[in-house]
Amino acid sequence: MNIFGRRQKWDLEVDVLALGSGLGGLTAAMVAHDAGKKVAVIDKSPKLGGVCAYSGGETFNPNNRQMREAGVEDSEEAARAYVDFIAAGFNEPELTDRLMEMRNEAMDYLTDRAHVDWVSSPTQTDYYFPFAPGSHEGGRYLVMNLFSGAELGEWQTRTHISPHHPMGLLHTDLTRFGGLAKVKEWDYEMIAERLSNDQRTFGTGMMGFLIKAAMVDRGIPAYVDTPARELMTDDAGAVIGVRAEREGRDFFIRAAQGVVMCIGGYDHNVPMATRYENTREWGTACPPGLDGDNIVLGGEIGASVANVPPTNLAMFFGYNIPGEEHFGKPLYRTAFETGIPHSMVVNRAGKRFCDESFYKDANPRMREWNGARQDLPNDPSFMIFDTHYRDQYPVGSFMPDQELPEEFVERAETPGALAQKLGIDPEGFERTLQDFNTHAEKGEDPEFGRGQYLWANRLCGDSSYPNPNLAPVNKAPYYGLRLTPIGVGINSHGLRFDRDAQAVHVRGHSIPGFYVVGNSAALLDIGGGYQSGMSNLRAITWGYIAGQHAATRSS
Repeated sequence: MNIFGRRQKWDLEVDVLALGSGLGGLTAAMVAHDAGKKVAVIDKSPKLGGVCAYSGGETFNPNNRQMREAGVEDSEEAARAYVDFIAAGFNEPELTDRLMEMRNEAMDYLTDRAHVDWVSSPTQTDYYFPFAPGSHEGGRYLVMNLFSGAELGEWQTRTHISPHHPMGLLHTDLTRFGGLAKVKEWDYEMIAERLSNDQRTFGTGMMGFLIKAAMVDRGIPAYVDTPARELMTDDAGAVIGVRAEREGRDFFIRAAQGVVMCIGGYDHNVPMATRYENTREWGTACPPGLDGDNIVLGGEIGASVANVPPTNLAMFFGYNIPGEEHFGKPLYRTAFETGIPHSMVVNRAGKRFCDESFYKDANPRMREWNGARQDLPNDPSFMIFDTHYRDQYPVGSFMPDQELPEEFVERAETPGALAQKLGIDPEGFERTLQDFNTHAEKGEDPEFGRGQYLWANRLCGDSSYPNPNLAPVNKAPYYGLRLTPIGVGINSHGLRFDRDAQAVHVRGHSIPGFYVVGNSAALLDIGGGYQSGMSNLRAITWGYIAGQHAATRSS
C-alpha cells in the first residue's frame, strides 16, 4: 500500500482526476464537471484522444435513439440476445445488466450535453447477421458526421490523427464508393478538399467532438506528457490521488473524490501481450503508451486482475511496412486485404485454415495448438495474392499502380517459386492453390464458407463479383506477405470492477476512490467475444457511471 503523508504538498488539487484522454476518461471528466466538480485530465501521450482516435469511430449500441428516429426497428430483447451470444457465457451477468441498463442514457448524454453528432449507419451490419440470435442487418452502429479540427483551438495540433483510416471519408462515403477495396472509385477531390479544411472523420472525428466538449467548451484542464507513476492511498486504502511525472519531476495530484483510470491496456508491452494473448509474436495498431500501466498501478494497491478467453477478441492479421513508424515505434496495420478477392491466407505447410474475410473465424485459428506436435501450425501465416489483385486493389498505403518494396513482399513468377521464397512447403501450397481456384471460379468456398457474412461483403468485398470476398489467385506474378498477429487495444486481461465502475481488490471489496473504465477494465461485461464498436460503447457507458459515482462520493 502506498500511503501519502498528510503533510505533503500537492501540486494540483481537484475533486476528480481522469487518467487518460480517450472516450472513457473524457466522458467521466465531463459528467463530474457538469455535476459541479473540479476536474482535470492527464495523459501519458503528447497528444489527446487515446486509442479511440486511431479507431474506426464506431459505437455499437443496439436499439439506439437514432435508429428509432429513422424508423428502424430493434428491441432490448434482441439486443440482449445478441450481446449474450457474443459473450458466450464468459461475462458476469450483473455487469452486462448494468452496461445494457445505462448505455442509452450515457450515449444520450453525449448527444445532448456534448453535442456529439452521431449518425445511425444503416449499411453496417452486425458481425454475425443473420446467423446469431438477435442479430440485425443495420443501424446499430453509430458513426460520426464531419468534425472541423479548427474548433479545437489550441488543441488542434495536439490531438491524435489516425494513420489507419482515410481522413476525409465518412462511413456513408465508403459505402457509396464500394468499401475499402474499391480505392479506384473514391472521390479524391472531395477528400483533398476536406483534408485541406481539417475535416476529421472516423475515430479522430469522434474524439474531436469530445475534446472540444471537454477542453474547449468546459475548459477542463488537460496535462499531456504526464504519465501516472503511482496511485496514492490513505490509511484505509482509499485512492486519494496520484504521483505523476511532468517535465522529468514528480507531480502530485490530489483527487478528493476519485481517480478514474482509463489508460488502456498493454498493447505496447510485448512480453505482457504475448503471455496474456497466447501468441509468440505481437504487434499493435494502437498509439504508443499502452504499456500495461493499468495492471502495474492497480496491482500495487491490490486491485484484482481478471480475464476472459483471449481467443476471439479483437486480434487481427497485420503487418508493418518497413520504415512506417508513429512516435518512433513501428506502425502495424490490420490486414483487411485478406478478405478482398484474388487473395488467400496459408500457413507454412501451404494450407488454408480459416475464412480469411472474417477475422472472427481467423482469430482463434491463428492460435490453434497442435498438442501432439507441441506446435502452433498456423504461426506464421502468409497472405498470397496475384496480379489480378494488384491491378485493382490496395496493399496498405500502396495503391494498385504503385510498386511494392522488395523488403515488404516477396514476388515470383510461379506459385512454387513464391513458396520457396516465403519458407512455405511448395507441394502443399500448390495443392491448396489448385483446390482453392477450382472452387473460387464458381464463387464457392466449401471448406470455410468465405463470403457468407454480409459484414465482410460490405467492408472489404467487391460487389462486382458473384462472391464479393472470393476470386481465383491465378495470374502471375504472384505475391506473398508474411503476417503478424496484431492488437487494437482490446485485451483479454484487465482490472476487475463493480457496478459503479470501482476497481475490486484481490480480497473482494471495492477500492474506494478508484475507478477503472475502457480498455483498462477487464471485459467482464461483454465476455469472450467481440463486435466492433463495443469497446467504444463500454468506455462511454462506464465512464459515465464512474463520473456520476465519483461526483456523489464524499471525500
